[in-house]
Amino acid sequence: MGKQATIATNQIRENPVALRTVNRQSEEYLTLVDSIRAKGILNPPSVRQKADAETKALYFELIDGLHRYTAAKDAGLTEIPVHILEFNDGEVLEAQIIGNLHSIKTPPSQYTKQIKRILTMNPLMTEFELAKRLGASPAFIQQRLSLTKIENKDILMLVDEGKIALSNAYALAKLPLKEQAEFLDRAMTMKPDEFIPAVNQRVKEINEARRQGQDQGPALFQPVAYLQKVLEVKKELEEGNVMKALIKRHKVKTVEEAFMMALRWMLHLDPESVDAQKAKYDTRMKELEDAKARKSVEQANKKKTEAEQKAKEAADLAVKAQAALTAKKA
Repeated sequence: MGKQATIATNQIRENPVALRTVNRQSEEYLTLVDSIRAKGILNPPSVRQKADAETKALYFELIDGLHRYTAAKDAGLTEIPVHILEFNDGEVLEAQIIGNLHSIKTPPSQYTKQIKRILTMNPLMTEFELAKRLGASPAFIQQRLSLTKIENKDILMLVDEGKIALSNAYALAKLPLKEQAEFLDRAMTMKPDEFIPAVNQRVKEINEARRQGQDQGPALFQPVAYLQKVLEVKKELEEGNVMKALIKRHKVKTVEEAFMMALRWMLHLDPESVDAQKAKYDTRMKELEDAKARKSVEQANKKKTEAEQKAKEAADLAVKAQAALTAKKA
């Protein structure tokens, strides 16, 4: 169906009814740009020929492959391979929907497994060389390989399902295995700009304890600094309600104190923000303790049931052995 050709990117126009937009800042898109820059387009986009309504000049309109087309331009390509199809408007929309349905992404853990497999099969290959061959950045390869430090299958499943953001998963992998589960809830609920600093602080505590030859101990509450959203800052700039309340509640008297309070609020380190973080932390810790207690009870009950089952089996065997002995004597 259709024919394949190589045409200039400036002869192609985006479809005005594309189903998806392009996030040119996303990790996935930037990786696609790197890949196309290194290897070119392996799966050509689909286009159809049209005539401009005003000038009647011929051009090609994208049917499927907006991300590949945009990435090719960002990678500096001036021409790309395409499939030229003869589709009407209805067929174009149908093809776009089918293309989205067929776009099945490889789960992060499976992608990591394959990267690890390639390196295992090629012991002399470096991560940098692999990145170059795959058309990805070395940082991308290193981040994906860091997921091998997460051994808990349940956690990896949450990463694959998108319930844990990849940025949070990379940070989670920095923690010792026994603490990854303790930070799991935060990895699922906190934004990267909150979660990553919290993990980095914990890693710093662990490393410092190791240097001093001390037990690292449990993770202690530390307020996490992260910026207020721009909309919240604009709203406060217009209304000033938050700062008025903070100044009044905490008896701020000088300009310097007010300025410092404003900075703390900007970083979520004002007293109210810290109290809110502490409340969330305490709630998470209690949920973890409750979960541990339930697991402990379940394990105890399981051991008890197994012991009772073994005792019953032993008793049944004893009865059978006695019956056999009695029958033999008879």
